[in-house]
Amino acid sequence: MLFELAYPGLCAWAVMRRIAGRPVPAGPMFAFRAIRGRMRRYELSALAALNPRWGAWLALHRFERMVPKCAETPAGSSGLAERRFGPMDGPKVLLLHGWNARSDMMLPLALELAARGARVIVPDLPGEGRNPAQPMSFDAKARILAAQYRSEAIQTVVGHSAGGLIAALAVETGLHRARLITICAPYSMETLLQAYLFRIGAPETLETPLMSHIARRDGRDAARMGPELYAAMGARLLVIHARRDWQVRLSEAEAICAVAPAASLQVLENCNHHTIMADPGLFDAVATAVLPVKTPRPCDTSTARVCRRAAITGAQPC
Repeated sequence: MLFELAYPGLCAWAVMRRIAGRPVPAGPMFAFRAIRGRMRRYELSALAALNPRWGAWLALHRFERMVPKCAETPAGSSGLAERRFGPMDGPKVLLLHGWNARSDMMLPLALELAARGARVIVPDLPGEGRNPAQPMSFDAKARILAAQYRSEAIQTVVGHSAGGLIAALAVETGLHRARLITICAPYSMETLLQAYLFRIGAPETLETPLMSHIARRDGRDAARMGPELYAAMGARLLVIHARRDWQVRLSEAEAICAVAPAASLQVLENCNHHTIMADPGLFDAVATAVLPVKTPRPCDTSTARVCRRAAITGAQPC
């Protein structure tokens, strides 16, 4: 609000400095990213000082509000902007990107799985990416995804970062038979929002009213939104994490496995929260979990002699 009110004056100030040959802020001429960030922090702090519940509402609204991108990909049959790859008869895999992102970040994994025989569906999350921008909770996003893809016979849902939480909610809501793979996912909605509040420099007084608002609105404590979902998955859960992830710490993946002892944990070296999405180790880990194991074709009696010779020479005739 403060930035929007000040924006015309800031534009005039930038033009005058440019005409006078004086330095102007880096980046696009009328973006004012640094000034915008400071004003948003002042605005949040002022509102929190008046009433922490008002500040909590504003912080959550900003968290759930996404800026739409250019519509470059047509909506699929589901009504969401999506792309599909791989053979039609391959095992179906649904890939979900993280918070404030778009499906492009999932393309390296999608293309690799498709090349190995999977049928991969990569949507932009509801309200994000190439879909119409609309603030909504993670629970609402999950309900939309479950409703749209319930008839697709999805076998595995893969979610990166906050997309892991949304994927778990979608499995709980309607994709009941799907296996879940999380990639650098947070332990709970509570830890995700705590990291967000720290990132935006929000006053500490906002955390309690924010968590209370989540519990009233969604009918479940933010601290339980995550652990309960992961625990219910049991052995159908694979947790993949980057050891060098500083945005979502490895300790959160270990906490997930603590509440879901039957789950598998795989830690990848030499990558972080973002570079893991192009890591060959990730491709292999997900492909191993998603694709059926191919067994060698047995030799018949007419080729037994050739097979015995192959066992000696190391050849593979069958």
